[in-house]
Amino acid sequence: MAAILCQSISTLCSATCSGCGQICKLPCTICSSVCRPLCKGIKKLCSSHFCLYACVALGLNLPPIIFGLGSIAYGGCKGSQWLGINVIFCIVHIVAAFYLALQSKSFSDTMKMLCYDPWIAAYILIGTGSFVWLCIGISWARNGSIQNGNCPDNITTLTYNSIYCGYAFLSVGMSALIVSMMISACLGKRGSSNNEQDDKKYFAFPAASNKV
Repeated sequence: MAAILCQSISTLCSATCSGCGQICKLPCTICSSVCRPLCKGIKKLCSSHFCLYACVALGLNLPPIIFGLGSIAYGGCKGSQWLGINVIFCIVHIVAAFYLALQSKSFSDTMKMLCYDPWIAAYILIGTGSFVWLCIGISWARNGSIQNGNCPDNITTLTYNSIYCGYAFLSVGMSALIVSMMISACLGKRGSSNNEQDDKKYFAFPAASNKV
């Protein structure tokens, strides 16, 4: 009887320790599952030929995002509304830059993405809308309508700073994109772009791939 009792207690303790070990290991498992793909993505981004373009996009679009998020509380202010919509454009710029940096493995890949990728085509349209929105922001700021509503005292400054960052991205970002393309053309490695089956994924329409 004593042996059975001791064995039961030992089994219970062993199961308890095993369960505690699994619970204690759970945060590390979750952290590993999150950090591992993140680290791989960062490593891939840093080794991409478009790392410069992605960094410029992040550096020039992050401040307007902070300005816009900081003015959310003033929903009735026209300037805050402009900043809020501008946040969406800035996020799209960053996502598009990272998408191009992570997906492009060679200069041939880049040209196919710029010419045939439907997501890049949609981004070009959104980028055009972003330029128009910057022009609207300048017009509102100059005629004073940007301050209509319950606006904070620094709404004009935040708007102008966001506009400056926007135009800087259009100029510096385009230069960084061209430099990145030149780097890709000079140092690009052979990727899957020579495979006809892989090439078709870059075409927005199946008919277009049959003509090439």
